[in-house]
Amino acid sequence: MPRVRNPENEAQRSAQERYRERLRSQQRPEADAVDTALAAALAVYRHTAEQRGSEKDVRRSDGLEIMAINYLVSRGYAPTMAERQVRRRVRRLDVGDLVTMVSGASQPAFPSSSRKPS
Repeated sequence: MPRVRNPENEAQRSAQERYRERLRSQQRPEADAVDTALAAALAVYRHTAEQRGSEKDVRRSDGLEIMAINYLVSRGYAPTMAERQVRRRVRRLDVGDLVTMVSGASQPAFPSSSRKPS
């Protein structure tokens, strides 16, 4: 349910709307969309590793999950809750649907070895 507008925050709200409109016009994703994309990519990575029987890649996925859990715990979240949510994001039931989405025909704007993103 949307929040009631607070007149005291009108300037900030208006600035945020303009910012988001600029992002949309540039087709530039917001941070939450990037975070979701990274979670989907990790889910597919793990799924593919499990399908191929690659213990090495499953262990790598485990390591990335542990790093995410550690990050959340360092931010004050309960370890069991952090683990539950990370595992839920990575070990998704709909991961098969994500395979084509993350394996699409996108062309990176820069080769991974020659230029770092800003």
